[in-house]
Amino acid sequence: MTSPLAVDPRDLRMPVWVVVWLTVSAVVQTYDACYVLLGPLSHAGGPLAGLWPGHVFYGSFDHRYAQFDAFGSAQSWANLVEVVFIVWALFHARKWSGVVVGLIVTVATFWKTVIYFLVEASSGLEMTRQSLERGDLAGFLAVAVLPNLFWIVFPLAVVIVLGRQVHRVGRAAATAVAASTPTAEPVA
Repeated sequence: MTSPLAVDPRDLRMPVWVVVWLTVSAVVQTYDACYVLLGPLSHAGGPLAGLWPGHVFYGSFDHRYAQFDAFGSAQSWANLVEVVFIVWALFHARKWSGVVVGLIVTVATFWKTVIYFLVEASSGLEMTRQSLERGDLAGFLAVAVLPNLFWIVFPLAVVIVLGRQVHRVGRAAATAVAASTPTAEPVA
């Protein structure tokens, strides 16, 4: 006898706020990756710099954005790969597979940002120290730190929400399998 899978249908699709976050994330990551990968054309003084005025300003605090940096370039390529998976997850947002892929790609976004901060901290603030050396602690915090914290806080919130959904569906599936497995009759 097969037991029906007792799953809340809401757990099989992404919450609306997660869809909004992933959409914003895909746009921002694409825009950001293009800025980095098109440098020096997109950087200060380049012919495309006018398309990224915020990035040019940000580059005055984080030199990883103001000049070529292998780690920044690698992260930008990773952003583009993430965007492909985000788009796939968004097209499947009303399906269980979209929830799972959304969770996986958001874990990648979270850890990629944590690694970005760890690389900077481990290098002795190599790319951002100059703003502190010129006495601009408020600018350092407001421009180089605070906006980047969004890329830790929001992905972490998404991971928690989607992770709980995956856990609930997995628990319901395990319960359904256990209920449908016949127990062995004792041998006489």
